[in-house]
Amino acid sequence: MTNKVSRTLLILSGIFWLGACTTFGTIFEDNSIESRVVDILKPIEEANAPANIGVDSHNLYVLIYGQVPNQEVIEQVNQAITGVPEIRKVFNELRIGDPKEVSSFSDAWISTKVRSSLTAEKGLDSKRITVRTENKEVFLMGLVTRAEGDKAALVARNISGVTKVVKIFEYID
Repeated sequence: MTNKVSRTLLILSGIFWLGACTTFGTIFEDNSIESRVVDILKPIEEANAPANIGVDSHNLYVLIYGQVPNQEVIEQVNQAITGVPEIRKVFNELRIGDPKEVSSFSDAWISTKVRSSLTAEKGLDSKRITVRTENKEVFLMGLVTRAEGDKAALVARNISGVTKVVKIFEYID
């Protein structure tokens, strides 16, 4: 009997997570992409201090964010990650600036407010949306309908402290 219960719980948890993301294989691949891209970009980041380069991958879409000293570094990053075969699309959202001027506490607070507002929004499955905030810019990633993406962006735009919202959605309709 316990084997049957365990199997049922495993299936139900799988259904929950698959509804929130894509497949376990894609989740694994996203983690692998993030690790490899971070390894590729680390020498560029270290050679161009002060710089802060972050990477998020969702459903094989890759977001590169942070601050670098000049446009040449942004171009180096683009060239360095060209050729990672699993990446379907890259969104290079690096900004020219000093990472020391960015408040990670403020960004974390904005992300928390956005996530909680998305969760409270009726008609929106917030589990399918990843929120990343960098220097008061909110990046929204996920598999959503166009209506959900527009609603999520509107919710994020209305959060105090947000200066810009960037939609990096893959639309399912």
